[in-house]
This record gives sequence, C-alpha cells and structure tokens, in this order.
Amino acid sequence: MKDRLLTFALALGAFALFYTLLMPKPAMPQERVTRPITTEQGPNGYLAMTRWLEAEGVKTVSLRERYGRLRELTATGNLLISTTPHLHPLRASEVVPLRDWISAGNTLLVVAGLSDTPDWSMGEGSDAQFMDHMHSMTGLNFVQAPPADAAQADDKVASAPAPDQQKKKPRQPNPIRAAAAVQKFDAPLRFEAVPNGSHPLLEAVKSITALCEYPTLTWRATSDEADLILELMRNAQSEEPTLWLLRHGKGQIIVSAYGSIFTNKLLGKTDNARLLANIVKWSRRSGGEVIIDDAHQGLVAFYDAQAFFGDSRLHRSLWWLVGLWLVFVLGPQRLRAAASGWHPVDVTSFVRASGGFMARVLRPSVAGQQLFANFFNDVRRRVGLPVNGAPVWDWMNANRALPAADMDKLRELHGKVLHGRRVDLPVLQTLLVQARGALL
Repeated sequence: MKDRLLTFALALGAFALFYTLLMPKPAMPQERVTRPITTEQGPNGYLAMTRWLEAEGVKTVSLRERYGRLRELTATGNLLISTTPHLHPLRASEVVPLRDWISAGNTLLVVAGLSDTPDWSMGEGSDAQFMDHMHSMTGLNFVQAPPADAAQADDKVASAPAPDQQKKKPRQPNPIRAAAAVQKFDAPLRFEAVPNGSHPLLEAVKSITALCEYPTLTWRATSDEADLILELMRNAQSEEPTLWLLRHGKGQIIVSAYGSIFTNKLLGKTDNARLLANIVKWSRRSGGEVIIDDAHQGLVAFYDAQAFFGDSRLHRSLWWLVGLWLVFVLGPQRLRAAASGWHPVDVTSFVRASGGFMARVLRPSVAGQQLFANFFNDVRRRVGLPVNGAPVWDWMNANRALPAADMDKLRELHGKVLHGRRVDLPVLQTLLVQARGALL
C-alpha cells in the first residue's frame, strides 16, 4: 500500500512539473470578442447573413483559403464579401489573383472598419498596414477627412491676417486624444448613413446603421487607377462619404466605410438588410455565388497553430490521456520487485540458447535433411536395416499405415530439401511426428 501511495505522489509531482513548465497558462478572464465569420452566432458574426441568403436560395461559399483559390470557383457573376482589417493580413501573392478575378466579371464588397472601428478590429485584429492592404485590394487611397472643429479652424485661418502680419504657431499633438484612441466606449456610438441619390444599389434604402466601440475617424477615397468613383452614401451627421463604387475591368468594387453593418447585431436594423439584398441582386449573375472571406478573419482550412492549440478538443484529449496514464500507473500494473544481480543459467535456458543459435546459423534445407535422416534411421532400426539415413519409401508404401496425402507431402518436402530449397520446418516436423506414430 505504501508503494502505491508513493507512486501516486510521484505521478502527481511529475504532472505538476510538466504543467508548470510546458502547458500554456490561462489568460485573465475577459469578454470574448466575436469575429465576422460565417459560423459565428455572436454579435459580430455573419451566421444570420449566411442563413438568410441560403433561405432565399442564394448559394453561399465560405472561403477558407487564400485568394489564389478564387481561380477554382465559378468564373464570373460572383460576389466576394471581405471584412477588413484582416486577422490574417493580405499577402502580396494574393493581390494579382484577386484583381484578375474581379476584372473577369466579379464583384468585390469590402466591408471595412474605417469609420466605425469595431471591437474585433482592435488588439489581436489590428493590422499595421491596413491602409496599404486596402489600396492593394481596391485601388483606393484613403485620406483622413478633417473633423468639423478643424474645418471651422481652417475657415478662421482663411479670414485671419496674412502670414507676414502674424506668426503661425505650429499645431502640437494632443496626448489626451491619442490616449483616448485605444479606450473603448462604455456604450457604442451609433452612426447613420443616408443615400446621396438614386442608384440600383440604393433601391428602397433610406438609411443604414453602424455601431462604433472605439474612437474613430472619417475618411475620403481617391484613386489613381479608376476614372470615376461613385460616392453612393454619406454620414448623416458629418456629410462625409461612407459607400463607394468603382469599376475594375469587367467587374466592380464596392467599399463600405462601416465594418459592422452586416453583422448579426445590425443586419436587421434600418435598411442594412435591404442594402445587402440590393448588392447581391445587382452583382450576382445566373449561377453565381456569394463568397464570404472567412480565411482572413481566422477561419481557415490550412494549418493554424494558434487555432490548433486553442481548440478545447485538444485540451480535453490531453486531460483524458493524463487520466488514463494515472489509471495505468496505479491500476492493474503489478509493481516489480528489486532485480537481482545474479542470474544462474539452468539447463532449459542453455538448450533454448543453443537452439536459437543453431536456428540462426543453420539453413532450413540443411535442417530438413537432418530431420529426414533421423526419421529414416529410426525406421531402419525398427526393421533391422543399416542405419545410414537412406530413404525407405518402398517399405513405407508397403506398410500402408501412413495416409497417401501425408506420404505425398513427405516426398515433396524431401525433394525440396535435397535440392537445397527452403521448407517450412514446423510443418515438416509435424508430418514426421505423425509418421513416427503411424509407422513405429
């Protein structure tokens, strides 16, 4: 009993040491931030959008690979919905396949967290090259629109005395405003966007709603690639554009400055769903698909080490293995006694060792010849013939005590060993024992 208690204590100590050194430690408990992917039913997910489109007979595809996979999908008439900033940022190798796919006659809808700064875009979802990646995807250059107070200040400067009459004081950065840029609001801000005019994408759309969890900015879009950029919607308060449309080859690109408008929490608000329905109807052709970019938001089909080690199924499996290991250590396994340093060799062990040595160095055909010689000598002694190991097939046939099948098999095996061919020694030994019993 003491041995088992000691084993149990040592096992627990070994597990504690393993856990301390190798297992990742749980982080401080915090609210889970959901991401815009098709399988997410939380507030920021796209599960409601996916189920709604499928219920309307629109085929949806969850893209869990990089954009190079677009070449394998339907050639034209598709809509790709990509939400930015990406958790897995855009690679340079993806830009050309994406642009070629759009030029072939497809539509890219970029739902960008530019002017609403969703909670999933901060922290882990922060993309240091966000604007560069937006330009690579859309060909648009985004510049910050001056806030209302800055515009008023510019008007005052325009009406002020000339520069030679007063010395202009350089603007200093506001550290309070910079610190506030990473502080989450107690309650999210609500933005409303309204149409700038009539367009098929804006049919029956009076306004859309977005929510902002962090301080944000407003943006204006320019392009050195497209000749015309349509500003379809604007912020109802600031009058700054929030929805852009431009052509690219045979396809088109739609960019929303709000990244929250099609999430589970806002799809049913104001005319958000109507805007999505118009985009799908206008951009999708017969047989086309709505492709939702899940890969760049973390839902990938390729290997993701972070997702693998964060999977609860892996943790449960490890706990089961630990439990089975403890059962094995403390269960039916008999504890071994202390081994003795002296091991006398008995006759049986000597014979077994000698037989094993002979079996490893003696060829099967030679061993078979000796077995046959021993058998024939036993028969010769019984009938009074010279003991020289020669075959006695004639006497065995005349005796007729051995079945004909066994006799034929013995003749066949005897012919093999005489010609140095390999035989199954256990089968041969069994036949010879049976023959001895029948003849002798």
